Amino acid sequence: MNLKTLFLLTTIFTGIFGSDKQNILLALHKNISIFKFSDNNQIISNTNQEIQNVFEIYSISKIEPWLKSANETDCSDEICLNKIYRIKSYKGDVEKIIKHLELFSEIIFVELEPINKLTYNPNDPQYNQQWFLPQVRADEAWDLWLPEFNINPGDPSVLLASVDTGVDWDHPDLRNSLWNNLGEDANGNGQTVIQQGNSWIFDPGDENGIDDDGNGFVDDFIGWDVSGTNGLPDNNPTPRAGVSTGGTWAHGTHVAGLLNATTDNLVGISSIAFNCKIISVKASMEDNNPDVFINDGYDGILYAAKAGFYSEGASIINCSWGSTQFSTSGQATINVAHENYNAVVIAAGGNGVEDGWGQEYTDHYPSSFEYVIGVAPLGTGDTWNNWATYHETIDISAPGENIRSTKIGTGYVNWMGSSMASPIVASSIGLLKSQNPSWQNNQLITMIIETANPIVYEVNSSSYLENRLGKGRVDVYNALTIPLFPKLNFDSVDLFMLEGTDNQIHPGETAQISVIIWNENNWGDATDVNIEISTANPDIYFENSISFIPEINSGGVEINYYDPFIVEFSDSIDPGILEFRLEITSNYYNDSFYEFETNFNLEVIEPLLILGDINNDSIVNISDILLLVNIIFSGDINDWLGSSADANQNDSIDVTDIITIIGIILGE
Repeated sequence: MNLKTLFLLTTIFTGIFGSDKQNILLALHKNISIFKFSDNNQIISNTNQEIQNVFEIYSISKIEPWLKSANETDCSDEICLNKIYRIKSYKGDVEKIIKHLELFSEIIFVELEPINKLTYNPNDPQYNQQWFLPQVRADEAWDLWLPEFNINPGDPSVLLASVDTGVDWDHPDLRNSLWNNLGEDANGNGQTVIQQGNSWIFDPGDENGIDDDGNGFVDDFIGWDVSGTNGLPDNNPTPRAGVSTGGTWAHGTHVAGLLNATTDNLVGISSIAFNCKIISVKASMEDNNPDVFINDGYDGILYAAKAGFYSEGASIINCSWGSTQFSTSGQATINVAHENYNAVVIAAGGNGVEDGWGQEYTDHYPSSFEYVIGVAPLGTGDTWNNWATYHETIDISAPGENIRSTKIGTGYVNWMGSSMASPIVASSIGLLKSQNPSWQNNQLITMIIETANPIVYEVNSSSYLENRLGKGRVDVYNALTIPLFPKLNFDSVDLFMLEGTDNQIHPGETAQISVIIWNENNWGDATDVNIEISTANPDIYFENSISFIPEINSGGVEINYYDPFIVEFSDSIDPGILEFRLEITSNYYNDSFYEFETNFNLEVIEPLLILGDINNDSIVNISDILLLVNIIFSGDINDWLGSSADANQNDSIDVTDIITIIGIILGE
């Protein structure tokens, strides 16, 4: 039995935190405050007696804030993260408890807390090299700077967070890459960790027990331990003491080395981000033994997002862990990190089946959440080796086999897993942000994904993988050298009827359609814009379905007036709302291009019936009388029933209709 199988089997049978019960998450409405807690997060009181009665029925005795990093401003729509609580101890059927609590109007939702497991498989060192760096073209990307003249890639204000099992921040290849939170530099010496002998320690002159920078965390010099030993946070995010230097507790240290091991220092390994900084966030309780879980990963995400925001840097947050269980609480946390704090979150896509070795088609969280970059692992030569998770929610792929990085202590180890692929992408984003400091999170996400190399689908041509390994393999050189893509939006349709008089679509008519497209400010210019219109309706034909706009400048608006779509609606088309699709592509660079798809609707209506207008020229006159006389005497009356020839609407066509038409002409 390999280590992965053993680890995952013990995970399944042990359950979260060594318990046989899964925790429950309960979210109150933002304006409801019924719980009171002590300083160490123990519940003191519940002012809602009806909810308290339910707690007593099910022996609910341990309840705590879910995210201790959350405050009243950390909200996503109606969900505020500081109003989500974790129920850790209860008796009875959990589904029954959830249904009972959902009955209260004060509660928005109740759900099981996901069990977040690490997504890696350690093995013995086999290679003394980092084969993945040239694979993602990091060497070429570094040459865009001049490191030989001490003009180094990367930017120390860009923060790469390892939300994981903690980081051995005294590692020789990590200590110089540590983020020093100068907001907590009480003695003003420009650092919050100092060297003492052969080790690094917190600067004693800064340890004052005060939240100097006002970010809500006391003496968070290099990061934060959101889990602590038994759930009480502290400021030392190092892994549990006395553990194996290359075992599960070293996971966060291995990730940190991939994020930003110190580069070009004659020591150990290199990192893509080269000269950025590492935030260490420990999200595993130290009493996890022998299995290690990510108990407070979302609390770690929130802390890391705030750390970057309040230090006026940029947080790129790596999460090499996850669960196949969706969580409303988890998505809300990601929303807050993305929308409120401009963070970029990257997550491992998963390592396939949990009870053995093999690939699996499934979603995985947080990698499948909106606003998260999900990463799948590849072998050498961009091969898919059938052991990991593939899915439409994967955004990008990266090397994930025999990946060398730091372990606890002073050494290095080769591991495999989507846990390794994820920080390779995160480090690439760190370099991208360093080159483009003004870019916001959506721009970074767009460019790292859209410039990926689609060669993965040539190398791995199995149809079941199509669009399930993301856009392609991360290519950091492409990301840095391709100009910023636009962000196009569809505004509306400009409709001009080539037939008829009311500028509405009727069966049998032809329309000229132009579309109004606008490009958001602060994005790149759109060049060589191709627009294609389509529909699934078989009664619609296109005389021209492809249009071209040379350019849409950033912040600009364009309409394809000079190259409109010509659309024919057959006589037999059913009136109603019809859906059309627009596919827009632009900015072609090598194998990369920008694409945007959207839908819009048009309505086909019944022709307007003008009583007496038999020849459909929109005018009732003597020519309609002559035509009606001919219809009556020719014997074709039945063919005209229901038409405007039945001027008096008596379901028959005769001389009385002639009299009616004469009255219409005379205005009677």
